[in-house]
Amino acid sequence: MSLAGTAQPSPTTEARQSKESGVSILVIESFASTPLGPKIVFANEKAIEETGYEESSLVGSPLGLVYDRSDLRNLIEKLPIIAGRTGFCWMDRVLLRNGGSRDTMHWTIRPTQKVNGQTRLFTLTFKPIHDTPEPDSPAVAPAFIPKEAQPSMEAPTAKPVPVTISAPDQDLEDDLQETRSESLAMAAGGVAHDFKNALQTIKSNVEIAQSLSGTHSRLSDCLDDANHALDDAEMLARQMLAFTRGDLLSSTVFNVADQISRVSSLCTAGSRVSCLVNVDPGVRLVEGDPNRIYQVFHNLVINACQSMPNGGVLHLTVGNADLLAGNPYRVSPGSYTVVSVRDRGCGIPPDVLPRIFEKNFSTKTDGSGFGLASCRAIVEAHQGFIRAASKVGVGTEFLVFLPSCQRAAEFLKTADIPENRIGGSNVDPETGQRNRNTSVLVPKTCRVLIVEDQAPVLKSTQGVLKHLGHDCLSAINGEEAVRTYRQHLDSAEPVDVVLLDMTLPGGLNGIEVYQELKKADPEVLVIATSGYFADGPDEAISKAGFPALLAKPFSIQDLSNTIAQVLS
Repeated sequence: MSLAGTAQPSPTTEARQSKESGVSILVIESFASTPLGPKIVFANEKAIEETGYEESSLVGSPLGLVYDRSDLRNLIEKLPIIAGRTGFCWMDRVLLRNGGSRDTMHWTIRPTQKVNGQTRLFTLTFKPIHDTPEPDSPAVAPAFIPKEAQPSMEAPTAKPVPVTISAPDQDLEDDLQETRSESLAMAAGGVAHDFKNALQTIKSNVEIAQSLSGTHSRLSDCLDDANHALDDAEMLARQMLAFTRGDLLSSTVFNVADQISRVSSLCTAGSRVSCLVNVDPGVRLVEGDPNRIYQVFHNLVINACQSMPNGGVLHLTVGNADLLAGNPYRVSPGSYTVVSVRDRGCGIPPDVLPRIFEKNFSTKTDGSGFGLASCRAIVEAHQGFIRAASKVGVGTEFLVFLPSCQRAAEFLKTADIPENRIGGSNVDPETGQRNRNTSVLVPKTCRVLIVEDQAPVLKSTQGVLKHLGHDCLSAINGEEAVRTYRQHLDSAEPVDVVLLDMTLPGGLNGIEVYQELKKADPEVLVIATSGYFADGPDEAISKAGFPALLAKPFSIQDLSNTIAQVLS
């Protein structure tokens, strides 16, 4: 491969060249649209063979699926520097293969496609180190990995001799376990994002139906239940994204009794399980992240219902406990708010019970082994404890001990909330659920350009905006968005607000679209939307300076308020 030059070959050209050189080639976006980096838009046959993935699995996945995770953030941060070079940069980094194996490869990266001086794509190549000839006089030094920082490695001179392993290699097992966890994190992030797009379509249509059904009809009650279930699904998606990024816990004071009441009605709806809830009137409050604690109760109740496929009674009890040292629960002494989840299901065998909180362990044929492990991690992150007791044929009881908080519940006032331009913040701090009674700011009627590549999301968003009285234009990619905005800029009816999805595939990404729009109109009002925002945007999006950000799935109220705010 040339060390310098201005030609910008296409992926097809790269593919033809790679057949002769035996080089694995990946083409990626210029923008990290996922928590695990830019998406792969092209992979040649050699890359597919080398990684062990099918083309349908590799293309469309983030680079972090196959590239060294320990260096991924460093690579992403240096992409703007690499974009300014005409040659390529190199580094020796690990390739993550399907199945968990890892090998250090010689990687190169260079900008491949430029439009109006802006890099749109990057091409990466990789080969085994022993297949890489040492250059006599490289024209371009590594752009971001100093020579002294490169790993000291000797190229192998012979093929490795097969060795029969008589005992498990613990280091290998640890590496495989880490790879499984990383793969799960990557999958969780991608699923959560796509899941939020689906939720956006459902939420928009349900809320429009709610507004048309009246307030006291049977249909309205059904739609209210559907909306509550959507809130639960949204919470699950947030939980998956938090797991992907390793987010820190938020903290507020709340009442777990409210969460138990909610989870009991939602998780047993439509099943043959009846639920008995018993709450101590003087139950103490707890401090922590209500969304994550709710997820613990959600998982436990779902498991309990699944253990009683023919129906039964589920007991949920909330109370206080002041425990001394040496208590039978093996819990540190202190004051706790305790939640008991007790079923009359099949029970857990004694030899299995000690392992139920282990990662990747499950007694279900289709289980992930993630549910109870995440429950324990969340509870322990709150300085709490979770215990289980079971008897086959009788049932199982889980006890969740959360440190009690003596303070009164902190109901945040609007004036006390720090400035945060993330839409969808109308969440009750005590229950962690969306507050549907918050007043809606009614904006003036305006023209909104929706930039969204997912047809169902685009259609439902158009329905919401028309329901609010706005005029709509649409674009399914960045180029069409810029063209449409410019066409209407000097017309009698220009675009007032742009609703811009940040994860547009191929072409211009969200930040690049915003930059192009500002060139045409420095005062352009853009609301950035994404299922990856969750509780906040990443650094690149924050630096871009969008007038407003809106996390998916957003409600009619969220959208209306955000439009009103940017217009004011």
